[in-house]
Amino acid sequence: MRFKMMALIAATMFTVPALAATPAQDSPQPPKDKKICRREPVTGSIVPYKSVCHTRSEWVSIDADNARTVDSMTSGRPTATSRP
Repeated sequence: MRFKMMALIAATMFTVPALAATPAQDSPQPPKDKKICRREPVTGSIVPYKSVCHTRSEWVSIDADNARTVDSMTSGRPTATSRP
């Protein structure tokens, strides 16, 4: 019984990657701007996280803006979005 189970596991390990490597020609391409949700912490709330959803391109823009803000804060230069 144990040998049969090991043989079955070994067979699936070698066939599943081969099936996954062949692209399906009939399936449509997923949309590039599909919604992505992230969990963000909430300060001062009993509920520790809230879900924030944006498209992929919006998240790229948000992440780039956040990186610019961190860079400017660590280098001492003001950002375009900072207020006096």
